[in-house]
Amino acid sequence: MIVRLLRILMAVAIFLFATGVQAQGQDPKLWYVAIGAGGAWYQDVEFGTGASASMSPGFTLNGAFGRYIDDIRVIRLEGEVLYDRSNIGDLSGVSASGTVSNGAVMFNAIYDIRFDSPWVPYLGGGLGYAIVDFDSFSSGGVTLLDDSAAAFAWQFKGGVAYEFSPSWVINVGYRYYQTDNLEFTNPTGARVSSGGTRIQSAEVGLRVLF
Repeated sequence: MIVRLLRILMAVAIFLFATGVQAQGQDPKLWYVAIGAGGAWYQDVEFGTGASASMSPGFTLNGAFGRYIDDIRVIRLEGEVLYDRSNIGDLSGVSASGTVSNGAVMFNAIYDIRFDSPWVPYLGGGLGYAIVDFDSFSSGGVTLLDDSAAAFAWQFKGGVAYEFSPSWVINVGYRYYQTDNLEFTNPTGARVSSGGTRIQSAEVGLRVLF
């Protein structure tokens, strides 16, 4: 699963970079690259057995390559790579350990709400493909889950950006991200179903336009 995700990320990055270089001379300051980081808060993950795992606050990292589709820079489309990770705190109130992470490729549409100001609020959302990994999830000295699963993912995000110049932008934002239901295999070979992952995150980002 991880190798497949890396191949998808590489293919998307190569395509977007090649397209951006080709169009750069025609549409200056419409293409951009962006990076961001912040805190991530996982909601409890519900399993088919009725048990639920709760997580400690974690972190989020992301990078994007995109383009405005209009010359006044209002609507933009982007491909985004997203990674979140958190430590597992307990399983239905019983102490547990391990980590859970989300790696995803997302395709987003974002609307910049422009006024006569360098402050620019924005709203957007996206769809994509995620790989969720439970690493060494254990309780009472017993490994319960050590596997990954793929699922459809979607997200909403919003925030406010500050444009220092036509080329440099910083932003502070909020994101809600969720995957579909997941199917894992536990160490005994049995199938384990869960209700997917739901994550809220707050982040700071930098966008460079060219």
